[in-house]
Amino acid sequence: MGRDLQAAMIRIAAADGVLRLDEGVRSAGRGGYLHRRDVCLVRFERSRVKEFRSLRRRIGLDERRQLTELIRIRLASAAALE
Repeated sequence: MGRDLQAAMIRIAAADGVLRLDEGVRSAGRGGYLHRRDVCLVRFERSRVKEFRSLRRRIGLDERRQLTELIRIRLASAAALE
């Protein structure tokens, strides 16, 4: 099985202790990728793993929920534009 294209995923960046969605251009700081599929977002939100390995940072449940909500809003607005 091959790796998925980064363009098909959403990047999360961690810089100065703050997590944010990377809006297209690669932001400074450590980054990690999530699939856009709702199944993957739910799995990320419910994960019991405390540390997001590629970010080398702990992500609490509240942060996970905020990130998944931002991703869903972003995907809904992108779909509305199409």
